[in-house]
Amino acid sequence: MGYPVEESKPGIGDSGRKWLTAVAAAWEETGGAGGAFAEAIARKLGTELKATAAFLEAIDAIATFADAPLAEGFVALEEEDKSVEAAFRAVRPILEARLQAALSAADAAIAAAAPSPTCKCCAGKLERQGLREKPWGSIVGKLNLGRVYGWCEPCGTGRARAQELVGLPEGDYTARLEELASMMTTTVTFGMARRLLRELLHVELSEKALKDLTERRGQEVKRLQQAEAKRCAPYDEKGLPVPVQVKPQEAQSVEAPEVAYLEMDGVFPMTRQEIPEAELSAAEREKLEQARQSKARGGKGRRYKVEGKEVKNGVLYTGEHCGQESPSRGCITEKRYVSHLGTWQQFAALLWVQMLALGFDRAKRLVVISDGAEWIRSFCEWLPVQTFLILDLFHAQHRIWEVAHALYGEGDGEGAKWARTQCARVEAGKAQEVIQALAFLQPRAEHVRKKVDELAAYLKNNLDRMDYPTYKAMGLRVTSAAVESANYHVTGSRLKLQGMRWDVEGAAQMASLRADLFNGDWETRTRQLLAA
Repeated sequence: MGYPVEESKPGIGDSGRKWLTAVAAAWEETGGAGGAFAEAIARKLGTELKATAAFLEAIDAIATFADAPLAEGFVALEEEDKSVEAAFRAVRPILEARLQAALSAADAAIAAAAPSPTCKCCAGKLERQGLREKPWGSIVGKLNLGRVYGWCEPCGTGRARAQELVGLPEGDYTARLEELASMMTTTVTFGMARRLLRELLHVELSEKALKDLTERRGQEVKRLQQAEAKRCAPYDEKGLPVPVQVKPQEAQSVEAPEVAYLEMDGVFPMTRQEIPEAELSAAEREKLEQARQSKARGGKGRRYKVEGKEVKNGVLYTGEHCGQESPSRGCITEKRYVSHLGTWQQFAALLWVQMLALGFDRAKRLVVISDGAEWIRSFCEWLPVQTFLILDLFHAQHRIWEVAHALYGEGDGEGAKWARTQCARVEAGKAQEVIQALAFLQPRAEHVRKKVDELAAYLKNNLDRMDYPTYKAMGLRVTSAAVESANYHVTGSRLKLQGMRWDVEGAAQMASLRADLFNGDWETRTRQLLAA
């Protein structure tokens, strides 16, 4: 059965009729002769000459594509590419004209107002230097725009106030191109992002340009987050509770959830830092000097410290958003992510902002599910609200299987039977019986004894949050699958690719950007950055 085909109903709106009427009258008047034709259209419409010229340029681009003969060996794929190029050629001059009109209007308003624009650094008066043209790369091509520029001699800095008001960044690219490019680099590798931009938008950016704009967004996002964390901090500089808790704006319209969940865990991308020359041995310094003399880059003579740095992840959701895909598989329909490479105290400050925004500070029950890491226990003690701690059931069971493999070897039936028995005891809330069973074991190998002792200590330290039958009877979740998924999808799939090494700051920035991406905050964040 074929798809229904709607009958084409070509037509034109009021704006189109207005323009075409003016074009027809101007043609009769000038015969379409050069600049006189555009001037006549502008006069009849009351528009700026640049806007009229842009309209004519757009018409020419579309007409050129429409009139192009069908080439021998016509391929629809190539023709579609040409249509995109024609669309960009048509709209670019119109966008340029509209932005120029906005800049001119803003400059006129600034000139009429008092006082004059001031320097961002010293607040001193800027010396007006007239109209300066600046190019911006955009998603439709290069835009050349003029705006009034002011200069502060003492600070050695300049400022174009109209540019700021219109929302054009100080860099080489428009905010929308930077937004899309950084979204791609946050999603895939820089090389792949470059290819996607070229294929999808016909925009050519170097990998260095992509790294620079991504780094700039990462730095700005971190600054915003840190400022908000400081503003909404639950404690003052002396560690005392603040008299009035400041909250994010979105918290005002959020109802307190009955049950709020917070899952936390960490993942370790590999980082590489060059070892300071002072810390190198004499032989290593000699090799480094030889590398410099031979103008070698990297490799011989250079020494790096390669290690995993923990990105702490937090996943926030409510009981209202927990469901069941099947009797054995649950799902979470809405959740928020917080990712941070740094200390748990820094992470806690960022996480608290999200908790306030979601009303978790007022939840009737705040459930924290984790693997029992010490920093997470410290975080819960730091929180100004009471928490309900649950040890992730799967983590406890996984550790039991590790001990079984060490005792009996992998694939051993007796070992599997022992592990299943202990796992069942844990799930039944009888972890104390597992601890007793471990005490009877007398493994000969030292590494096996160590694993047995570590499991016993782990269970003893977490007994107060392993009453799984009670938790299930209360309708609570007992696993941290959401944060395990975040470790892989939110962080790992970009920062832990094969052979990938990051500098620490780059990894920290990317972790924050990935959380924004998965939270669906990219557009909102772009507007926050422009406003800031």
